[in-house]
Amino acid sequence: MNRPPVRIGLCGLGSIGGAAARLLLEHRTGFEIVGAATKEPDAVGRPLHEVVGSAARGGPVVVGDLADVLAAGPEIMLYATGSFLRDTEDDVVACAQAGVDVVSPCEELAFPFTRHAPVAARIDAAAREGGATVLGTGVNPGFLFDSLLAAATGVSWDVRAIRGHRAVDVSGFGENIHRRLGIGYTPEEFEEGHQAGTIAGHVGFPESIELVCERLGLLLDGPVTERFEPFVAQTAAPTRYGHVPAGRTEGFRQRATGHVGGQLFVRLDLVLHLRPRSAGFETVDSISVEGLHPVNLTLSPGMDAIPATSAQLVNSIPGVLQAAPGLRTVKDLPVAAAWHDLQSHPFR
Repeated sequence: MNRPPVRIGLCGLGSIGGAAARLLLEHRTGFEIVGAATKEPDAVGRPLHEVVGSAARGGPVVVGDLADVLAAGPEIMLYATGSFLRDTEDDVVACAQAGVDVVSPCEELAFPFTRHAPVAARIDAAAREGGATVLGTGVNPGFLFDSLLAAATGVSWDVRAIRGHRAVDVSGFGENIHRRLGIGYTPEEFEEGHQAGTIAGHVGFPESIELVCERLGLLLDGPVTERFEPFVAQTAAPTRYGHVPAGRTEGFRQRATGHVGGQLFVRLDLVLHLRPRSAGFETVDSISVEGLHPVNLTLSPGMDAIPATSAQLVNSIPGVLQAAPGLRTVKDLPVAAAWHDLQSHPFR
């Protein structure tokens, strides 16, 4: 029996959303992209493949409003517009109330039950009422420091401590992302931005640590703590849009820690840098599970954030389509795996 193609909607066609669209158009079958929305005015009214730079022609004309995509009747929405629930909550709820499943790289959506409990309850209620499944996932959180790390503990006799390290070359990111992360500031501006909340650094460490601890059946002593150490350029650092002058931040180290039973249990380190190798950082991803039977994994080179996150979104579609309604996390669904034809996928 031939099943109809899965109807997919897209909202957000920036770095991650655009990459997800290219992945679908060029490497996947068994679906129809029924609508795509962006807030970029220059993209509205143009064909999707042209907007995202895909070699494969196809997809709808891009619109400027999520409501227009919902009106096209998608079964599932890839929603990639922001990192914070304050910016994404209402749209996610609108999708869920319409009965449309959601997969999103919004980091705070990956595990919002502790830090954003009222928002999590609202999204979960809307999803259950609408018969939709909502999932926040990506490369981190969603894979590296939670799903992969938790899986690594599966061959451990005991888990005494967990450590993670990731170093990323961010020279290919755009200026807006650099500014949000904390690149291009004087040391004083960097500190002031963190205190004011205008410089976010990497979003998602608390979600990853809470996911891992819940998966292991452990209760954190308190909130995850984070510290930042800026790296100041001694010479001009090249970027896609020019140079970051000497005396301004060309990267930073971000450390997140979680304590269990009065002891440091999880420590995750992230280095984001415009020229990490010159600064002595190898661009690798590594995780260590300390105990009687220790586990040490290193991915070299480390994963490129944009293609890895977009792949995690696309590859999560089959699991989300067959999941029970509600707000879910990566621990609730089958591990995302690359698929080819969505119409013939056994999870559907």
